[in-house]
Amino acid sequence: MKEESANDAGSDMVKDESHECRLAKFCLDHASACVFRVNQEGRIVYANEKACESLGYSREEYLAMSVYDIDSVVNQDTWPDMWQELCEAGSSTFESYHLRKDGTLFPNEVTVTMIEFEGQRYAAAITKDITERKQLFDSLQLFQFIFDNAPFGIYLIEDGGKISYVNKHAYRYLGYTKEEICQMNVLEIDRGYSPEEIDKIWHKQTETKALETFETIHQKKDGTRFPVEINGIMLEFNNIPYSVSFCKDISERQKEEKERRKMEAHLRETQKMESLGTLAGGIAHDFNNILGAILGYAELTRMRCEKGSNLEKYVSQIFKAGNRAKELVQQILWFSRQSVSDKGPVDISRVTNEALKLIKVSLPSNVEILSNFSPNLSPVFANEIQIHQIIMNLCTNAYHAMKSSGGVLDVSITAASILEQDVKSHPGMNTGKYIKLTISDNGCGISHDVIDRIFEPYFTTKSVGEGTGFGLSTVHGIVKDHGGGIKVYSEVGVGTTFIIFLPVADTGSNVATEKLDMLPTGNETVLLVDDEIALIDLGRDLLESLGYQVETRASAIDAIEAFRSNSQKYDLIISDITMPRMTGDEMARQVKAIRPDIPIILCSGFSNRIHEQTMQSLGINVILMKPVSYADLAYAVRQALDSGSETAYPV
Repeated sequence: MKEESANDAGSDMVKDESHECRLAKFCLDHASACVFRVNQEGRIVYANEKACESLGYSREEYLAMSVYDIDSVVNQDTWPDMWQELCEAGSSTFESYHLRKDGTLFPNEVTVTMIEFEGQRYAAAITKDITERKQLFDSLQLFQFIFDNAPFGIYLIEDGGKISYVNKHAYRYLGYTKEEICQMNVLEIDRGYSPEEIDKIWHKQTETKALETFETIHQKKDGTRFPVEINGIMLEFNNIPYSVSFCKDISERQKEEKERRKMEAHLRETQKMESLGTLAGGIAHDFNNILGAILGYAELTRMRCEKGSNLEKYVSQIFKAGNRAKELVQQILWFSRQSVSDKGPVDISRVTNEALKLIKVSLPSNVEILSNFSPNLSPVFANEIQIHQIIMNLCTNAYHAMKSSGGVLDVSITAASILEQDVKSHPGMNTGKYIKLTISDNGCGISHDVIDRIFEPYFTTKSVGEGTGFGLSTVHGIVKDHGGGIKVYSEVGVGTTFIIFLPVADTGSNVATEKLDMLPTGNETVLLVDDEIALIDLGRDLLESLGYQVETRASAIDAIEAFRSNSQKYDLIISDITMPRMTGDEMARQVKAIRPDIPIILCSGFSNRIHEQTMQSLGINVILMKPVSYADLAYAVRQALDSGSETAYPV
C-alpha cells in the first residue's frame, strides 16, 4: 500500500511539473512585452507571440535568425564581447533600435538576464517599444530648449513672490546665476511696484485667470535699472498656483517712442506754424490794402497841410500809427517766413550798440549792461531793421527776467564757424562762417516744462498787459529767414542765455543812402490795375501828383482788353498781384505776349506767388510790397520807366 502511494505521488509531481511548464510557456507566449532567448552564438532560440507581432516575423523565421538580424546596435563582431559582459554582470538594461521585417526601425528598452538551463547558458531578453516615451522625451527636450532660449525672460513665481524657476534669458540679462535668482523674491528685482501693489496683481491674476499686461522697472545685479513689459498669467501645476511672467526689455522701444513723440510734436509745431503762416498771409493782403489807403491819404493830406499847424500834427500821428500797424504786419509775416525782406551786409556791432543805447535809457539802476564785441568782425548778410528787432526783443525779455531783483545783461559778439561735424547739433544751418550773438541774463530763468514752447506765437509767461507772446516767435522767424540758428539755455533761479548765429556776408557793410528831398517825376501814361476802389483812387492821386497820366481798371481782364485795344498808349503798367478771376502775374504774362517791352510793376500785401525766377521769366521790372509809401512809389515808377526791359527788385 505504501509503495503504491509513493508511485502515485511521483506521478502527480510529474503531472504538476508538466502543468507548470506549460503554464510558464503560456505566460511567456502571451506576455505584453517581447521576450527572446538567445544562445551563446547569438542565435534566437525562442521568441514569444508579442515578439512575432511586434517585428512581423514568424517563430520559424526567428529560429533561423540571429540577434544582430533584428538589433541595429549588435553585429557579429561586437556580439562576443557583449556576451562576455553579460556573463560577468548577470543582467543589463539599455536602449536600442530593432528592425522590423518591413525595414522600419523603432526604439526599444532591452532588459537582458543571463540564465543557465541543463548546462546551457542563455540570454533572456525582455524588450519594450518606447516610441511614445522617446517622442515625449524629445518634445520635452524641445520645449526645454525653447524655454531656455526664448528671447525674453520667463519667470515662475509662487504666492508671496518667491521665484521658483527662470529661463536662461531671465537670469543672464539680470546678471545672476540660475541658482541665485531662484533663491530670490520678485521684490528684489522689481523696482516699479510696492509689495502691496504686487500682491494686488497676484490676486487679480488668481481671480481672472486672464493674461495681464503691465510695465515696471527691473534692477540688475550691478544696480542698473531698465524698463520692462510683463505679460503674466496664473497657471496651476500639481495643485500649486504659479504666476507665469513673460518679461521683455523695452528700453529701445521707449527710446523710439520718445523720439516718435518728439518728431510728432515737431511736426505739430511745424504744421501749426504753417497754418498760422497761411492765416497771416491771408489777412496780410487785406490788411495791407487798408493800411495802404490810410497811409497814402495821410501822406497826401500832410503834403497839403500848413507847416507846423495842428492839422499837420494830427495827420502825422495818423501816419505814425499806420506805420506801427505796418510793422506789426511785417512781424507776422517774418515769423511765419512769408515776407520778402531786403538783406545785405550789415555791421552787427554797430546795430547792437545802437539798440543797447535805446535799452539803457529804460533800464532801472539795478540792471547793469556788459558788452563785449570782438574787433574786426565781418558783416552779416541780413536786414538791419530785423537785426535791431532781435536785439531789442531779447534784451527786453532779459530785463523783465531781472526787474524784480536786478542783475547783469551780458551781450557779446564773436566770430564762429559751423563745421561738418557741427551740423547735427545745428539743424537747418549750413557749414560756413557765422557771427555769434550771445545775450545772457541772471534773472529768474525759464522752467523746463515751458522752455520748448517759448517760440510759439502768443505764448507768454508774463502777466496780462506785460507781453503779447510775439517777441520770441518773431525772433525765431527772423533768424530762420536769415539762414541762421538760435539756441536757448536756461535754469530756474540762475538765468537764461540766447545764442544767435547769423551767416557772414561776402562783402563789406552797406553804406546807407538817403533818398533825395526832391522826388522823381514824369509825364508818361500809366495803366493802374487793382480790385480795391480806394487803392485805385489813391494810386491815381499819388501818380498824378508826380506828373503822370493815369488810367485805371478794377480787374485784370478789363486791363488786358484796354491794353489790347491800344498797346502803344501806355508806358507802364502797375498792378496788384492778388485779384479775383485773374491774378496780376497771369495778366502780366498775357500783356507781355502782346507787347514784350512794356515795363510792369507788381504790388502785393502778401502773395505766395512771388518767386524771383517766375517774376524774372515774366519780365517784371519791380515788385512793391504794400502798403507802398509815396517815396517808394515815386522811385519805383521812375526806375521801371528808365530801365526799360531790365529787371530790378526794390521793395
